Amino acid sequence: MRPHFRLFLVGLVAPVVLSGCTTPISEEETSLTNSMVRQIQPQTRAARDAIEQQDVLTRSAFWAAEYENNPADREAALKLARLVRTIGNPGRAATIGSQSLALFPNDKDLLLVTGQALIEDGHSENAISFLQSALKQDPVDVKVLSALGVAYDQSDRHELAMQTFNRALALSPDNAKLLSNIGLSHALQGDPDTAEIWLLRAAALPDADARVRQNLALVLGLQGRFVEAEVMAAKDMPNGIAKENVSYVKSMITRPQAWQALRGD
Repeated sequence: MRPHFRLFLVGLVAPVVLSGCTTPISEEETSLTNSMVRQIQPQTRAARDAIEQQDVLTRSAFWAAEYENNPADREAALKLARLVRTIGNPGRAATIGSQSLALFPNDKDLLLVTGQALIEDGHSENAISFLQSALKQDPVDVKVLSALGVAYDQSDRHELAMQTFNRALALSPDNAKLLSNIGLSHALQGDPDTAEIWLLRAAALPDADARVRQNLALVLGLQGRFVEAEVMAAKDMPNGIAKENVSYVKSMITRPQAWQALRGD
């Protein structure tokens, strides 16, 4: 039990002792006290490790309870922020991260997840300061560099974006997500041919995930190569959905800014 909670619980029963009353504590009082202890105690290390084997929603519920019990729990805050970002709530992730940074202002992981969440929530300019602070903690962290490059890109600071991506590339030349972001950077600057080169290279790597392949499908579609785009998209989704996505890409050609949110960091 944490020391400050111990003091709180002792304060609850102290009047019974000091009053000189010999009446024993009732079963209801004991049950209430035990219940409060269970609620404020964090889960064991074993329980925290074991939950990582569960699905994302189960993990989210677990870490949400831990964070609610103690918002000063750095591990709970970080795990919860990452999870709610994963399940599509970047605004909530950014809030959790920024609140926790009041207690841990130089925590690189919290700075990173907050920056990533702000990018996905459409606040790339705000993300930059968090990611720059994270980079001060570790100037050679490829994830931070890649995320910062994305934030620069989506803030129309393309030269800075490419400088940052190149720093990351020198450290991790075969990082699929990084290569994908470089490809999308070229696409943002109106060079889909160069974008395709980078995305083909990214998609060929063992760590390429569905998002990398969908980004390649996107760039193929933006070049008007819809059949190839549909084939690529169908690798990770049913044909019907792939067709719908390619149809959407056709409409996006006239609205190029609409696809920025599909990039990774």
